[in-house]
Amino acid sequence: MAAALVGFLKTFGLAMRLQAAEPDLAFWDAYDHAAAAVDASTAHVGPELLLAIAFVESRFDVTATSRVEGKRRRTGHYASMNPPANLNAKQSMYCGPLQTFAGSWSECISLRDPHAAYAAGADELEHWLRDRRVRGDVTRALAGHGCGNHGVTTGKCNFYPQRVLWHERRFAMGLTPANHAPQAQARTSPRS
Repeated sequence: MAAALVGFLKTFGLAMRLQAAEPDLAFWDAYDHAAAAVDASTAHVGPELLLAIAFVESRFDVTATSRVEGKRRRTGHYASMNPPANLNAKQSMYCGPLQTFAGSWSECISLRDPHAAYAAGADELEHWLRDRRVRGDVTRALAGHGCGNHGVTTGKCNFYPQRVLWHERRFAMGLTPANHAPQAQARTSPRS
């Protein structure tokens, strides 16, 4: 009973900080994302880091989908449960709030569930952290998540790791972009 209460309070506190940092996010949506992030977190991947990835990738949009239709990559909100008529199933798809890899349309749809999405995101980051080229470096693992092997080998990924880490700090403290140091935002997060 005590462990359940501690877990609830941890999640509730995180949801309050998340909602304070992102006032446009309804509290119960913030709570759902926070609960999924807490459940999926590991010793190396904290819930605030997972929430920061979800913010940078989709602004917490569970229907966000990066897919190839015909010969063009389309990204963003895709509310339909049915695949696009001209979906190129042989091309990669990245789905859900953390934009994790999906091998099929049904897997893509399953990533609309925050618990499945955050678990997949944590698994993906853990995979990158174990990569011999990453050697446990979270910044390099984020470059892998954001830009794949190119990000891991070069360490470059359009400031993606820096943006995620900046938002991780924001969510840990419950700070809105307006009350966070503007110099830090301009320096590390040019596209936020």
